[in-house]
Amino acid sequence: MEDGTIDEAAAAAARLAPGEAVAVAIPAGRVGEVLPPRRLALPPDECARIARYRQPQDRLEREAAHGLLRHLAAPLLGRAPADLVLARDGRGRPFLREAVDLDLDFNLSHGAGWVAVALARGGRVGIDVEGAARPVDWDALAPHVLHPDELAAFRALPAARRPGHALDLWTLKEACLKASGEGLAVHPPSVRLTPAGAEWHIDRSGLPLRATVGLLPDAARLALARQRDLHPRIVVVA
Repeated sequence: MEDGTIDEAAAAAARLAPGEAVAVAIPAGRVGEVLPPRRLALPPDECARIARYRQPQDRLEREAAHGLLRHLAAPLLGRAPADLVLARDGRGRPFLREAVDLDLDFNLSHGAGWVAVALARGGRVGIDVEGAARPVDWDALAPHVLHPDELAAFRALPAARRPGHALDLWTLKEACLKASGEGLAVHPPSVRLTPAGAEWHIDRSGLPLRATVGLLPDAARLALARQRDLHPRIVVVA
């Protein structure tokens, strides 16, 4: 991961070439500060869906994530941000109708005050952000989310390292299942990640995936999963 500005992230997205992926993470509250309103313009139907969420933080994060997606994707597609049409495939995975001919895939995530967007040309991509502030009893939860091999490795760790390791694996799994299109309909303990240096590998739905996870400034986790032949760049706008 690298620190950068929203302009640097947008420039990287606009230059995205086949075989490349770019991911951007930014605090949700900063999106409206660094992007002009016209770049955050959402179509009425999308605004209506977001308005139905009861919690202000949920509305803020969703509006920021969808606005950031449109800001990053629109120049590459030669369209105005508000003109982009989001649709869903048979599994419920979102895609941009205008991006089909360009072989452009995207994924987004929001939570713990962060939003993240990933774009890729020529392959699938998934992204997930998870907060670290909320206390979680990972010793109790781990059997419900970790593969038996992962669980054994988790239990072999010193107690102080277990929560961070489990959160890393959970964030990685979410990103991988979003890339494959399976989502959380899959039983998490059936998903086994294989460590490979600084990355993790897995094959899902016929897709060979690589995934990485890193720390955001407040210790939240950011995981990016992509098809193995994609070259990624991850920009954090703090």
